Amino acid sequence: MLDHQLIEGRRPSSSLPTHVRHIINNVIGPIMVVSRFIQLHCQREQLAELEDHQLADMGLSRAQVRNECAKWFWQA
Repeated sequence: MLDHQLIEGRRPSSSLPTHVRHIINNVIGPIMVVSRFIQLHCQREQLAELEDHQLADMGLSRAQVRNECAKWFWQA
């Protein structure tokens, strides 16, 4: 049987030379970090836009939301 990665036109990662895997990881790693920062920023913006009754449904206070939204984009 064919490997599903080959069917989709991708080489299995284990067949890639080590130096190529390192290059890929060095490119994808920072992209993933920046993507997470953007995701956190967007989630905090959405949280700040919620009404008080919506926050209460989630068990959050407006003060907790202010504290969360005051964090820097890299802070989890």
